[in-house]
Amino acid sequence: MLPVEDWERVLDVNLGGSFAMSKHAVRAMSRRRYGRIIMISSPAAQIGMKGAASYAASKAGQAALARTLAVELASRNITVNCIEPGFVDTELLADLSEEAKAEWRARIPLGRFAKPEEIAAACLFLASREASYVTGATLRVSGGL
Repeated sequence: MLPVEDWERVLDVNLGGSFAMSKHAVRAMSRRRYGRIIMISSPAAQIGMKGAASYAASKAGQAALARTLAVELASRNITVNCIEPGFVDTELLADLSEEAKAEWRARIPLGRFAKPEEIAAACLFLASREASYVTGATLRVSGGL
């Protein structure tokens, strides 16, 4: 029952934004023949979530975009990967009721939400030279969700 305008807005922000960011970043990275593109996706791309069809579709598209760009840009020493953070203990969770938070925690095998630093550590790894052989991958940092 989602209005078409809402569907298009979510896809434009999540998938269109990733496309636009990548397009501009690739120009500078290509000149240097080195770069790291890291897209922030979501486990929603892989698991069903009520009321999140447009969000899940946009995030799945983002992973497909990353895999395709990884193939296209490998010869320029540019890697492209996604990180799928699960629930992260930030102000974004403030809108969830305590009951909803407890339900989600119960579904997460580690039984807690991520700390922002845990997501940042995954980003730092993918941005590092040590990750030079990782491209086209999606790293789920979700406590097992």
